[in-house]
This record gives sequence, structure tokens and C-alpha cells, in this order.
Amino acid sequence: MNFKVGSVLGTSALAMTLMLAACGSDDNSSNVERGDDGSSSSVEEKSSSSTTESSSSEDVDVPKGTRAATLDDLEKNMTLGEMFGTELYFASGNKQGVFSLWIQDASSMAVIAVHSDFKGGVIKVSTDNGSFMGSDSKSADEMQDFIEKTATLKFIVNEKDQLQVSINDGDYKDVKKSPVDVDRNDISDANELHGTKLTCKNESEKLEQVYSFYKDSYIVEEKVGDSTTWSAGSYDIQRGYLLMVTELFESEAYSLVMASLSKKFKLSIQAGSTLECTKAELDTKEVDGEKLTGSWVAYDEDTKWALSLDSNGDYTLEWTLSKVPQGKRSGVWAVFGDQLILMNKSCTVYADGSKCKSAVKGAVEKLDPEKGFTYKHNDSAPVPTEWELPQYE
Repeated sequence: MNFKVGSVLGTSALAMTLMLAACGSDDNSSNVERGDDGSSSSVEEKSSSSTTESSSSEDVDVPKGTRAATLDDLEKNMTLGEMFGTELYFASGNKQGVFSLWIQDASSMAVIAVHSDFKGGVIKVSTDNGSFMGSDSKSADEMQDFIEKTATLKFIVNEKDQLQVSINDGDYKDVKKSPVDVDRNDISDANELHGTKLTCKNESEKLEQVYSFYKDSYIVEEKVGDSTTWSAGSYDIQRGYLLMVTELFESEAYSLVMASLSKKFKLSIQAGSTLECTKAELDTKEVDGEKLTGSWVAYDEDTKWALSLDSNGDYTLEWTLSKVPQGKRSGVWAVFGDQLILMNKSCTVYADGSKCKSAVKGAVEKLDPEKGFTYKHNDSAPVPTEWELPQYE
């Protein structure tokens, strides 16, 4: 079955079968454009899915006598009834932040996967927090149009303790359990990936991918020939498929990866490559992102660096030399396992353009919310690795 691609995170598609979107710039090192006077630089703002963005509202109006659904009300696999001219399935998997809508019949296969917090029993379905992948069919076309126009699913539990859903504020209808027959040779539970590292290779394509799977997130580093890049996001295994939804990335990334993973660790990517993987245990300690939230400072001789990691997922980095402003970055941040990722939306530099990079990641070590932490990052700029709490008088 031939799968079609769709531009989701970026503005143009890459010439790759699996690539669902082209994200960011072609330059993965500096992404700098000089100003007319040569004195300032900026990074082109990119579209991304912030891991902290809420996909729903805590204050949701529900019909009298009902209540907003919670994760405990969801089955692993469900049906929402008929839509797009066929049965529409809904999966919550391990309820770790990824939800998906499916068409699977004799003539069509399509999936929408989104990252959501399910607050108030609401899931937003849009290209801001998810992606589409599907076959070339009328049903799949309608499903793709559904996510591109943005939709809302509202789940409630009525007075008869029946789970119901309203799609785009339509009438509420019953949601029913719909078990899925999975292949016994494949891994079908995401819990089996928690805390594991998969090193996957396709020798003929000179392709290597290294996946680090944390409790509810992942990072993949990909090497094709001499080119290396990385991306990070949320994952789950649903209806027999490993789904990985990209949230932050370095230069280019798949918006959605859909694959089957055998118990012998053969990774078969839908409409893409097949890789042989080896499994190892992750030798890392996951970091609590809440403990990183706040303001931090670092010093390098006469240069002072100020880092602000806001609870809404935004970040800023400013630095001064002898109290004279030298530059500023801003963007989004998130923690994946032990890795702190800073993805830039803008970057202004008053002297050295090399201090602008599209995204930075690195391990957080020795985190003490009352003292500081070590950040072993991959930034090409001389950003400090030792951070401490600011002092106030």
C-alpha cells in the first residue's frame, strides 16, 4: 500500500518517501543571517510542537449530569463510529501522551497521531501537535483534511457511566471498546522500551539510528553517510505500531514515524527503511524538568550568562560582557530523559555570529534546585557548562 506524505512541521517537503515534513533550515550549525550593517544576526523562526503546550482547557463545559473524561476512562483501543466513510478507531495505548485516530479497512490505511495532555477530556487535532500519514484514498484524503483544518475531540462520561465523544462540538456519541489483534512476533507494549537504547543499522543505505527511549519520550540520533542530526518527541505503541511524534529537532526531522518493531529488534519503518537493531540498557538518570524551571546564571571571566527556563516551555539566554549586552536567544525548551533541549526561534548576536545555533541538546548532571547543575551540551558557541542560582540583595 503506497503511503502519501504531507507537509506538517515545516513549509516544504523533502524528497524522501518517509519524510512527512521539512523542518527548519538546511544549515544545522549556525543558521545565521547577517544584518545590513554586519552587526547583528538572527535565526529564522521555525514552526515546532512545544512539549509544554496544552492541547485542551481545564475549564470545559459539559452537559448537565455528565463529567469530563479522564485517562482512567479510556480503553487502550476504541471505536468512535463511522467517519470519513468508514470506521474510525481511536487509541490511547499506554496513556503516556500520544493519542491516535485510525482508518484500517480493505482499501485504506491512515493514521493521525497527536501529543496531548488530555486535560478536561479534550484533545486538539492539528498540525501544531501532531501529524498525518496515510494511503492514497478518498477516506485518507478526508482524514488529512480533518487535521489540517484543526479539530477538537471532547470526551465525557454520562450519567449511565458511558464514555462518549463529541467531534467539533457535534452531538455526543458512544465510544466503544475495540480490541486489536496484534502480531505475537512484534513488541506491542511501550513499557518494554522504557529505559532502553536501540542502535539500528541498514548497511546497504549507510544508515544508522540510535534511539533512547525514556518513560514517555525519546531522542533519536540519525547518521546518513557523513551527516548526523537528531530529533526528540513523544512515543507509544498503538494498534501494533510504534508511533513517534516529533516535538523538537535540530535541523530536519520526520513529523511522524510509524514502524513495527519485532521482538528480535528488527525495525520496519512504514514507507521507509528496515533496520537491524541491538538493544542495551540506558545508563542515565531521568531529570525532573520542574526542578530546572526558573532562572540560572553562569560566569566566564567578564562575561555573564543568564538563562531563563519558563514553566510555559519558553526560554531565553542572554549574555553581557562587562555589563554590555552581547546577545540574546529565545525559543522553547524541554527535558527528554536526562537531556535538556533548547530550540531557538530567534537569536540576536551583537558580535560573533557563531553563537547562533538552531537547537542545542546536552546532558544535565548534578542537578540541585537550590544550587545549580552541569549542562554538558553540544553548542559550538562558548556557552558555559556550570550553572548556579542568581544572587539577590
